[in-house]
Amino acid sequence: MSHRHLRHPRTRVAVAVVALLTAAAPLSVPAHAAPKVDRQVVDDTDLTIKTTVGIRGEDIEQMRAQGRRSATPTPPAEPQHAERAAEHDWRQRVPALSLLEGQREANRQIAAHPQPARPAAEASPSPMVAAPIGEQPAAARVTECFDAGGADNGIGRIHNRFTYCARVKLVAEYWEVDNRGIPVEKEGTSTGTIEIFTQGDDKERRVRVFSRIQRDSVDYDWGPIDNLFVAPNLPLSLIAHCSEEYEICHATRGAATMPWVTWDNNTRWFYWDVYNHEVVTAGRDKLSFSRWYLSAFSDSSRYRTIRPGNSAPRLVRCDSATYFSRFDTRYPKACIFAETIPHLTYDLVSEYSDVSLHIWRAQNDPNDTYPMLAPDGVPWPRDKEIPGKFVPGDNTAPALHRITSALHPDLVQANSDHKDGACYGRPPYGHLYQLTGLPVPPDTPAQQCDEYPFASTLEGAGHPDPENPSFNFSVEAVDQHHNSVAGGKLIAYYVDDRILAWDAGLDLPYQVNDKFYVNIRG
Repeated sequence: MSHRHLRHPRTRVAVAVVALLTAAAPLSVPAHAAPKVDRQVVDDTDLTIKTTVGIRGEDIEQMRAQGRRSATPTPPAEPQHAERAAEHDWRQRVPALSLLEGQREANRQIAAHPQPARPAAEASPSPMVAAPIGEQPAAARVTECFDAGGADNGIGRIHNRFTYCARVKLVAEYWEVDNRGIPVEKEGTSTGTIEIFTQGDDKERRVRVFSRIQRDSVDYDWGPIDNLFVAPNLPLSLIAHCSEEYEICHATRGAATMPWVTWDNNTRWFYWDVYNHEVVTAGRDKLSFSRWYLSAFSDSSRYRTIRPGNSAPRLVRCDSATYFSRFDTRYPKACIFAETIPHLTYDLVSEYSDVSLHIWRAQNDPNDTYPMLAPDGVPWPRDKEIPGKFVPGDNTAPALHRITSALHPDLVQANSDHKDGACYGRPPYGHLYQLTGLPVPPDTPAQQCDEYPFASTLEGAGHPDPENPSFNFSVEAVDQHHNSVAGGKLIAYYVDDRILAWDAGLDLPYQVNDKFYVNIRG
């Protein structure tokens, strides 16, 4: 008979869950002897994945006898961080992902789990997305991520390319095992909600995985006596791992181990660093995908996890690009969360509204923008197709790709020359736009010619061929101050979201290079 546990008196907090977590270490148990439980599936959906732990009958009776003699419930213990290396390595290593495989996996997750909109508070300028990483995460950033929506379903919330959070339900079944380690009778189930907060680094190829049990989320379904004297005192261990072989990545630190009752009363975060190595990489910026996951288990001389399992792995992309900096600080290496669509948000109501309106027209009414495809009165050969519009959940829409003056001087110069031709009729390409460019060029200090796609993108005015321009761009006269502020946001965005520059030397460059979009928010 199943019973709800008798809790220490505390206020209960209702919580939702994202993906359900299992934990395990192997036990030498014949496959046919394992208890009949739901088939384990590690997936990015709301499935119940259970861990199964074996306890010898004499140990269970000893704990029950101790409980009867004490006649009082176990008080909540003070949190103690007892780290140790796992006694068993049950990880199932997986082959390294190529850039194409990694990007395809990211695209699959994006399509299956569109991320919720970013909070309105992000309309105001913010500091670096990749915040300093300490032994405890910044409380404000934890609250921002969990409160923004999406942490409790799908794949969790990828708040931005440097921040991830999730709430994951843990279900642990405990079985009595005989002297051969074979499960014979189910004793009870303990459940709790694991909180995960993970930060990508912008100076090292690593992510730091923080985790804890959400306070007051633990429940025991063992029976009225065992709920008080047995289940709360059983040990629970958490540890983070990387999925690939050691030459690809590795995780540091041993498991954090405490009794369930201590986890339930703990508010401190425990962390593990998962490093990606510069061994199996691709391209100029030494790109590599890897995956990390969290494991929970109960292993000691008295308890042994029978059924293995882990949280669904999350995908990161790491690089060693040397061209990221802000003021006097350089960011030579980084790992970002790949399962989200990078996009820059401009607001219509802002101090750069001229630029926002221009981009909105270019994305939504491209045929009403300059340069025209044909002079007035001449039938157009086709419609203009201007890329870069952000579509939530669609990572296959026509995108933008970053270029830089240092790495792509010819492409940047071509963009500038075509923009000047379309805006002012200047050589070397002004003759191409005599009848289709801006009729009245902005020639006052208060006005500037703004182009979209940006001059710092492969899709700019000079794309794809300076000798045969596509005209799939837009120019418009905007206020000089608006243009300056919007340009500053773009420069900061490239650093904040770690947008890598175009690398034509990669295999299938349009499929594996970093891309981004522009979202115009009303």
